[in-house]
Amino acid sequence: MNAVALFLAAAAALAQDTSGTLIPTGGGPPLEIASQDVRVRINNGIAVTTVTQVFRNNRPVALEAVYSFPVPNEASVSNFSMWINGKEVVGEVLERKEARRIYESITARRQDPGLLEQVSYKLFEMRVFPVPANGEQRVQIAYYQPVDYDSGYGTYVYPLEAKTKEHSRVTGTFKIDVEVASELPLRSVTSPSHRDELAVAEASPGRWRASVETPKGAIDRDFVLVYEYDRERTGVTLVPWKEKGKEGIFLLLLTAGRDLERERVPTNVVFLLDVSGSMGEQRKLQHAVAVVDGLLGSLEAGDRMNVVAFNIAPEAAFPDGSVEAGKENVARARAFLRDRGARGGTDLVPALEAAARFLRDDMPNALVLLSDGNATDSDDHSRFRRLLEGREKKVRIFSIGVGNEVNRPLLNVLAQATGGLSDFISSGDDVERKVSLLRTKMTHQVAEDLELGIEGVKAQDLMPARLPNLFKGQQIAVYGRYGKGGEAAVTLKGKLAGEARELRFPLEFPDEERDNPEVRRMWAWKRTDVLMEEVRARGESPARLHEIVKLGTEHSIMTPYTSFLVLENDAQYRQFGIEQRNARQIAEDRAAQERRGDRSTTARSPGHFGGGGGGSVELGFLGLLAALAAGRAIRKRAAR
Repeated sequence: MNAVALFLAAAAALAQDTSGTLIPTGGGPPLEIASQDVRVRINNGIAVTTVTQVFRNNRPVALEAVYSFPVPNEASVSNFSMWINGKEVVGEVLERKEARRIYESITARRQDPGLLEQVSYKLFEMRVFPVPANGEQRVQIAYYQPVDYDSGYGTYVYPLEAKTKEHSRVTGTFKIDVEVASELPLRSVTSPSHRDELAVAEASPGRWRASVETPKGAIDRDFVLVYEYDRERTGVTLVPWKEKGKEGIFLLLLTAGRDLERERVPTNVVFLLDVSGSMGEQRKLQHAVAVVDGLLGSLEAGDRMNVVAFNIAPEAAFPDGSVEAGKENVARARAFLRDRGARGGTDLVPALEAAARFLRDDMPNALVLLSDGNATDSDDHSRFRRLLEGREKKVRIFSIGVGNEVNRPLLNVLAQATGGLSDFISSGDDVERKVSLLRTKMTHQVAEDLELGIEGVKAQDLMPARLPNLFKGQQIAVYGRYGKGGEAAVTLKGKLAGEARELRFPLEFPDEERDNPEVRRMWAWKRTDVLMEEVRARGESPARLHEIVKLGTEHSIMTPYTSFLVLENDAQYRQFGIEQRNARQIAEDRAAQERRGDRSTTARSPGHFGGGGGGSVELGFLGLLAALAAGRAIRKRAAR
């Protein structure tokens, strides 16, 4: 193994220590972080996080270094910039092999390129050359992600908790600045992780700003921001983006309000708890046990339960089968949890097979999996699909990812295959709130077999192609493309208690709307995510790889088959025939964010997006399900 390969292994081990490290390829400790600035802009549930870090090279020689950056769950890297000769140079996405070829040809001439590549689903690495002697290097990375929505609350997490504390400080200033824009007014903005350090200001209903600033401080705690909607009732909301005369992209949000109070359904709940060695890091096992403990306390008369702990082998609290959720059995289950320690490897398939033995035919089953998903048998997703065949209708899997190093693709596959859902818990989040939101989904009725149709405009490439079940308090985000704008009817078909119903929502798709550019990148990333799951399930094919690379280069999306390349100046981009698409998109994105920031603080009615149209139909989930039961249409609440 050569020196570079040895370094890459070390970099992967250190990558989770902070939000970003810069490590010399020749060996030695990471460079000190002189400052770290995090700018978060949340627009109707889409968060754009821009992280700017300044690293200090205290050595008397220039260095080549590798920047390692772990992205959070559900995130897509959308930009990488370097400052060269005091000027920001925006990276461009190329096919991976071509980007590396150009990078190596330039470094041979001792010039200033940067190359960002995806190492795994959660880790990105960038080569920076040169980092000046006794000087500083400024880098910036940006990523998009959907904000977690549940029961009227939006939750944003910026992961910072480290395995070790050695590299988790800044010598200068660390700050986070967040702006939240929502077409529905917000009641509050808080931080369960930084309660005493957060400054909050409301600019207008639906527009808030929050910030944390720490001079020479530790960056070893996740930053968690929670915002609460003022109105708990929402129905269908359209967030479009379209250039005049060109194809449009849209986000359609179907939201279930928190006001659903239907009769609980007695449920058999099997908890599957990962107690492998990796769960001992970052207090993951401690948080997972707290979730199980809270959910055990929420079970009621008529419910049944069991707890299965697993590492290389599963062990059940009640080996003979699920038991009634009475006080005595709950106490025994809690004692079983207290005796568990984090040790050994992780074999997930035998654990799922063991849990399946405790499913019942006479009542609904919920399997609650708490894990970081880093199992030794986690790469072959088709193996898990085969395991679940024939059992999809018997159980819903609730995949709860714990910590900042979660195997998101695997946990999503398990939940989606069974009509359940996946969620993620940060160490900085409020565990009691998470437990409260989750327990109602395990034991309450849901709207099933949902189908979405759009009439009046030509909509295509809807994602997800198959809608998941709609649980109490949940929000389903649907992305798609459309042609000419106009009035449209959005139809929602589904089943409630086995009865088929249909609803119609009139909405207006605009011919031009440029205040929501985040939507176009999110659509491209969602489509890329679908293709990557097909690759994991069925293998690579020329057609899949071609579309992944095409989406990546056209929309500046990082994938295992594309890379960000930063050249020294515009002339170098022209020299290699590289179109600077990303530079144009970044300029458009920043301009749109500025327009939203400057927008009048006058309160507007729901459904008005920028000046370009869109729409919102408001209805609490109780009303939505009542309408499903009655089979009646819902009239649009017009945007004025």
